[in-house]
Amino acid sequence: MNPKIEISSLLVNKLKNSHDDFIKYDIDVALDEVESLETSIKLKYKFSLLSNPPNTKMSAEGFVTIYGNDSDVSKQLSPDEKNIPIIVNVVYQEVFPLFYLSCKSMQIPCPSYRLSQISSKQQVEETPQIIPENSQTKESPQENIAIPDDSPISEAAESIESAKEEIVQEANVSSI
Repeated sequence: MNPKIEISSLLVNKLKNSHDDFIKYDIDVALDEVESLETSIKLKYKFSLLSNPPNTKMSAEGFVTIYGNDSDVSKQLSPDEKNIPIIVNVVYQEVFPLFYLSCKSMQIPCPSYRLSQISSKQQVEETPQIIPENSQTKESPQENIAIPDDSPISEAAESIESAKEEIVQEANVSSI
C-alpha cells in the first residue's frame, strides 16, 4: 500500500556562500504517532539536515498516513538492513526532490538521495581501518581497490597529504 505523504513545511538556510570545506550532512529524523485507527496510522515526521561544518540547514516537516491492517502498518514501521524504518526511507524519497531543487537553486551541496547511503558513509567514517604501513599496495578504505606504490594516483595522494600537513602546520603557527 502506498502511504499518503503530506509536506507541511520546507526550510533551507544558507549562512555563507562558501562551501569549500563541506564534508557531509548530519541528519536527524523524528517520527511521532499522531493518530491510530483500525485501518490506518498517522505519523508526524521531521527531517533536519545540517551541513558539517555548519553552513547550511535544511528541514522538512509533515504527516504520513499508512493505510492497512496491523500487519501492513508493522511492515512499514519495521527496520531495513540499515536499521532505518521502511516508512522513513519512503518519506525521504518523497521529500528529496524538494531538497535537491532547493540546493541547486541556492548553489549548496545536495544531500544523498538515499538514507541508507548516508548511514553507510557515516559507518565507514566512524570505523577506523588499520592498514600495515609496510604493505606493498595501498588500499582505498571505501572501495578496497589496490593501488601500486609507484602509480601516478599514489604520487598524487602523497602530494595531497603533504599539502594538508603544510596547511595544518601553517595554521598552527599563525594561531600562536
